[in-house]
Amino acid sequence: MPHELKSKEEFLEKLKYAQKVIVVNRLPKYAKLKIRTKRRLYTLKLYNEDEMKELLKRVNVEIVEY
Repeated sequence: MPHELKSKEEFLEKLKYAQKVIVVNRLPKYAKLKIRTKRRLYTLKLYNEDEMKELLKRVNVEIVEY
């Protein structure tokens, strides 16, 4: 089961262990970011597109968009 993160700080902490970052559901209301690590899948819903772009700039691994 995926684990939902509640804050950007948690997301950045888990980003250290990421193998892949997935951007899903760029809907008018929100976008969902997923981090795939060796053991677990983490998700984060963002309601502001600017915040999402900021977080994606910090990613050093492969980014996949759906």
